[in-house]
Amino acid sequence: MERSQTGARTEAACTPAFLPLILLCLCGFLFASKIMVSKAALSAGADPFQLGIVGNLGAGLLLCGWLAARGESMSSACRSPILYLVLGIVSVALPTILSFHVVERVGPAYTATVYSLSPILTMSFAAGFGIERMTVRRSAGIVTGLLGMMALVQQQLAAIDFAQPIWVMIGLLIPACTAAGNIIRSAFWPTGASALAFACATLFTSSLVMATLSPLFGSGGRWRFADPILGLWFAGFVLVSALSYILNFRLQKVAGAVVFSQIGYWGTGFGVLLAALLFGDMLTAPSLIGLAAIVIGGVLANWSRGRAV
Repeated sequence: MERSQTGARTEAACTPAFLPLILLCLCGFLFASKIMVSKAALSAGADPFQLGIVGNLGAGLLLCGWLAARGESMSSACRSPILYLVLGIVSVALPTILSFHVVERVGPAYTATVYSLSPILTMSFAAGFGIERMTVRRSAGIVTGLLGMMALVQQQLAAIDFAQPIWVMIGLLIPACTAAGNIIRSAFWPTGASALAFACATLFTSSLVMATLSPLFGSGGRWRFADPILGLWFAGFVLVSALSYILNFRLQKVAGAVVFSQIGYWGTGFGVLLAALLFGDMLTAPSLIGLAAIVIGGVLANWSRGRAV
């Protein structure tokens, strides 16, 4: 673990100060794009598990081809099968199962917005386990981003049904799992593995975990393969997923788990902007304030990182 952290710190020290912020911006845009493509595919009749399995597997194969073209292999990233088993359970299996039950009992608004707690929890875990050093400015950046996120999703927050407090509390395990996955990837990054190799191996593992979960929810009978429109959406989802994963893992490698965890904030911000540009949604004053807060929070958290690590 120590050797992995030392390598990450060495790379961070050699990283231009502006690169993590640029990567965060690109990752946020791809996050929003992935959500829009997945929503379109689901509206066209795709099964959620089919989308996850085919999307991850296709993205993994795409990145595997890129890996081969670069003369690299996944061997350096596949030396720790237990790591992928743990990540598959913590980052894929538990959030997926919990999301299905929480959506049914509390509603989609709560399930969607609860992910905004991931950066706060990631920062807490990172500080508690000594993965990253925290500063007042970095903490202020995370909190500012959270406030910006809340400004953007205020209507969804108003629609949350708190009639089942037990399931509301259980829902908090979803961002906790996400935060734990962020920390595990940073702390146990395979020695010598590139972001491309690690992303590729993780995609294959995620696809396998989703395939294992699929029969539990009886989704196999709803899979469709002959629909050409659906095929186009699947192809788009594979492409966006591949780009998203490689940039996400590159961001986590050079910036650490805390900066990486803000992707959800930036993705929500880009989602609002894309909805305004593509569908004519109005940008309200709270939306503009929220967008500004997310950008300021990202700058503060990254600026602090460059001087604290």
